[in-house]
Amino acid sequence: MNNPDLEIVRVLEQHSARCWPATFVDSYCGWEIRRTPDVSSGRVNSVNAIAPESGQFDQVLVKARALFDEQEEWPLIRIHPLAGEEPVQRLEALGLHGQGDTVVKTLTLFDAVVSPTLSCLVRDTMTPDWMIAYGDAHDTEEEERQAIARTLSRVTVRQAFAVFYDGDRPVASGRGAVADGWVGLFQISTVPKARRRGFGQAIVGSLLAWGREAGASQAYLQVEVKNDVARRLYRSFGFEAAYVYSYWWLPDDIELVNPTPNIR
Repeated sequence: MNNPDLEIVRVLEQHSARCWPATFVDSYCGWEIRRTPDVSSGRVNSVNAIAPESGQFDQVLVKARALFDEQEEWPLIRIHPLAGEEPVQRLEALGLHGQGDTVVKTLTLFDAVVSPTLSCLVRDTMTPDWMIAYGDAHDTEEEERQAIARTLSRVTVRQAFAVFYDGDRPVASGRGAVADGWVGLFQISTVPKARRRGFGQAIVGSLLAWGREAGASQAYLQVEVKNDVARRLYRSFGFEAAYVYSYWWLPDDIELVNPTPNIR
């Protein structure tokens, strides 16, 4: 991953942004400032490189700080390979450090065995049971569950929502989204008391099978580097690392000294 394929990075970043869309997106100096109030996900509440303009990063940070002030939050900078070295050097010079390292993994579906060992219910629309399984897995408050539902209702590509039941109780969930020959896997989760029983494997296998039937030839997903259990699960399907991204918080007490223009 020292030299990731930047074209693959670009394709997956665009695909992911379509499949997990932010409510507000402001483009500035080759970056997108994405905000989704009431949803805690960093991917829809962060500053993301698209085609960064050289020498403009401080201006981007000032713009992001002003916008995130509206949510009473610090800006979160998501650094992936398209950002280049300049932003990392600048953030380090400000005394900041990246966290939440996440690896993006890809899989060629035609070479993969994706038949799940356990059966899941897969639907093309989100059901109350899907949200129960996902929300309970993360102990998500009702307000955020409703905000997530609104966010997913804005996805314009074909989706699948998989739920695994333990008896009558929905205990595991995941979502697939297909476009341009790729299926992205999102929100793969299992409630704590039902983990390590193969339910996550059933969810992933079901969504990969659905993606292949929907015409996708490639799959991708994101997993935190520290999540060893999930990484082993995805490795068992044949997923391989494509690139890594990290998050950098910009506190209010960090002074940005580079000159900035009027950014209104």
